[in-house]
Amino acid sequence: MKTLCLLLACLALPAHARLDLNAMLEASRSHNLPQLARMSEATLGEPLEMYPRYHWLTAQMTTLAEADARDFLARYADTVLAERFRAEWLKELGRRQNWASYAAEYPRLENPTTELQCLNAQAGLALGDEKSLSAVRPLWFSGQGQPQACGPVFEALQAQGKLGTEDVWQRLRLVLFNDNIDLAAAIATQVDTGAAINAKQLAQLRTQPEKGWPQAADSRAGRETALYILTRVARTAPERAAQLLAEEETRWPEADRHYGWRLIGVLAAKKHHPQANSWLARGGREGMDAESRAWSIRAGLRAGDWKGVLERIDALPEQERQDSAWRYWRARAIRELGRATEANPLLANLASGNDFYSLLAREDLGTVLEPPAVQYQASEDEIRLVQLWPAVKRAQALFQQNWRTEAVREWNWAMRGQSDQMLLAAAEFARRQGWYDRAIFSADRTRQLHNLSLRYPVPYRDIVEKQAASEGLDPAWVYGLMRQESRFIVEAKSSVGASGLMQLMPATAKWIAGKLGIKRFNQNDTRDIRTNVTLGSRYLQVIWNGLNESQVMASAAYNAGPSRARAWQAAQPLDAAIYIENIPFSETRDYVKKVMTNAVHYSQVLGTGQTSLKARLGKIPAKPGNGGTDIP
Repeated sequence: MKTLCLLLACLALPAHARLDLNAMLEASRSHNLPQLARMSEATLGEPLEMYPRYHWLTAQMTTLAEADARDFLARYADTVLAERFRAEWLKELGRRQNWASYAAEYPRLENPTTELQCLNAQAGLALGDEKSLSAVRPLWFSGQGQPQACGPVFEALQAQGKLGTEDVWQRLRLVLFNDNIDLAAAIATQVDTGAAINAKQLAQLRTQPEKGWPQAADSRAGRETALYILTRVARTAPERAAQLLAEEETRWPEADRHYGWRLIGVLAAKKHHPQANSWLARGGREGMDAESRAWSIRAGLRAGDWKGVLERIDALPEQERQDSAWRYWRARAIRELGRATEANPLLANLASGNDFYSLLAREDLGTVLEPPAVQYQASEDEIRLVQLWPAVKRAQALFQQNWRTEAVREWNWAMRGQSDQMLLAAAEFARRQGWYDRAIFSADRTRQLHNLSLRYPVPYRDIVEKQAASEGLDPAWVYGLMRQESRFIVEAKSSVGASGLMQLMPATAKWIAGKLGIKRFNQNDTRDIRTNVTLGSRYLQVIWNGLNESQVMASAAYNAGPSRARAWQAAQPLDAAIYIENIPFSETRDYVKKVMTNAVHYSQVLGTGQTSLKARLGKIPAKPGNGGTDIP
């Protein structure tokens, strides 16, 4: 196959034309290689010259010469597009089983996918490199299916005795807990269960689990099937699952009995069942995945079982134990158990940051957030230097044609390894361009030097503050929510249809527009800044008023709906941080933490509002007897 440079030399082409990205994409989709080649020649020397070359090469990946691939990777080394191309080229090398070339190129990839990790293990297997094969053994222990490329690797590990029968049973247990019955049936064949665990039987148990109860307790297959039955029952009726297990547990080995109580407890914890913690206390601490281990801790928090919380955190694998959430709750548990002298140094180690847990730790030690002593202002020379970075030039060119996803990738790539000074110079440049999301991204990455006005910008301040005041809302909270919703991207639109600065769903926008008496409302109106802020602020005010004027509950409701925010209350008043930690949806849980943290920082930037996170969180009131009327 001709190399790209040879092909280009054969074509009479205009020089240095501005690249039309949409035309390039269409040429790629239609496999118009000559057009892509002409674009490549015409854009030589331009910021985006690599883009048509990338599409020219990937359009013919299955026949691509290695020389052409190496040329692209060398010419555009250390760029985001080279990283993307390298990942695709590695897949192709794996398809060709060119393992020597694969092994040479793979170390240059920064973030390999599971598929590429398994292909690398295949390369190691072919080349006699045992390290790469052993490195993927942890991928086996997943409740989800793994890429096809992992199959030969797992088979090799089993053949070498590095994955034994007990490992297969452990994987089967995880897969059944995640209700992947087809995968479970396939895995079961590896431990000679015969007809005891098969897809047809599991499909019947999925819909009518109790019809299969009890199972033979004297076989491993029978007990694993029984545990699957308990999983299915516990998802909707944890008390019934506990009753079933209590009737049969004396016939089971201790480890399986413990696991049964643990899985019931975890599923009950996600439903905030009051007995979840006691069921978990009857279980062991082995055989669950990271999510389940986390829920065992959350159940202890909700029950006020600080001793259990401490024991469960201490039993976590080291990597999980270093998560800031568990570091905070471990210190808090030690303190709640009356060992403040031991807890305070742990809290102090967390208190230097600016995230949710750092602010909580700081206030536990008796100090409220104060602005950094120095707000670094980038010089004009530093800002001009940022504009010369090739990746920033590419980001700017991509933004100009509204290729936001690609522009963001280029910008983020440019920020890798930058000093605090240059990150803040880049943030200031982005702010001047109106790229508030990129300003935030860059300013958020600093370690020693900070600039709050870049990390927490206040665009459209006259509109936001006026509307917040008219609704009786804290503008710092409104800004905190808006920052999390859209990063101030006016045209932001989510995958589910939410749009604008405050990410309004169509039904919500229409409902609020009606309440405000807006006639002839059109969904396109939410793209208007003033309209979006007006509708979003009124909606926030409505749910805030309907949820005891709790910013925590209203933030949760803004993301997941008011009925859910109410359902997550407890029978007694609850520490707001514990309420947040027990939100069942990981997206909403993270969202509320960030909104409330943002609000504290915005109170500093605006010079008004509550700078104590704990005071802002308040207490979550007990769940009322009736659920109330839901709001769109």
